[in-house]
Amino acid sequence: MIKSRISLRMKYHPLRIRLLWLTTYIFMSTTLSAAQPPKELAKVIDHFMNLESTSVNINQVIDWRFSDKSDTVRIQMDIRGERNFHVMLADFGMEIFVTENEMITLNHIRKQVLFENATPDALLKQLFVGGDLNEARFKGEKKLTDGRRRLNFQFSGDFSDWESLAMVLDQADSLEKLVLVDYDGNKYIISLTYLASYEGFIMPIIDQDYLHYQVADLRGK
Repeated sequence: MIKSRISLRMKYHPLRIRLLWLTTYIFMSTTLSAAQPPKELAKVIDHFMNLESTSVNINQVIDWRFSDKSDTVRIQMDIRGERNFHVMLADFGMEIFVTENEMITLNHIRKQVLFENATPDALLKQLFVGGDLNEARFKGEKKLTDGRRRLNFQFSGDFSDWESLAMVLDQADSLEKLVLVDYDGNKYIISLTYLASYEGFIMPIIDQDYLHYQVADLRGK
């Protein structure tokens, strides 16, 4: 098996279509314990991360400010419990598996595997907000007519990509929708649909299941 430092980070992780892995490698360096986001936001993250036996479809529509076109990213996330996640990006031929301290990315189109030191909260930050959660500032809550709640945040900091974030929670405090606006005025609308039944997943055994894949190991020793 060939082990090399394949350049996967910028080219093959289209979680937000903008070819984002951002300028900081947040999977390696950012966790919730390092610098706390506001408690209102941390509570939503904890609720989502502690779900068990849950599958959810995530649909992200990017409404470009200076274009009449929009882009869509479709993701399925399976949550096994104990902070074990499986993320499927079928449109890009990619799967991501996350345990408490490790992330495995499979690029089936290029037949490549990437191992990284990462935590589930880092995955959620990148998936939903791009690593700027610690720059968020809570600006208030609005109760909607159907019993849902909308939490509003603004971002501070010279290096934040984002201007504002709104999160819609259902009556059970489950995350239903996020609306992000960046400093260019582009809008990211992320909708979550919880599936009726859990689809489940099995962690891959790379040296048995993917012997023909090229491997890059960035975990460090």
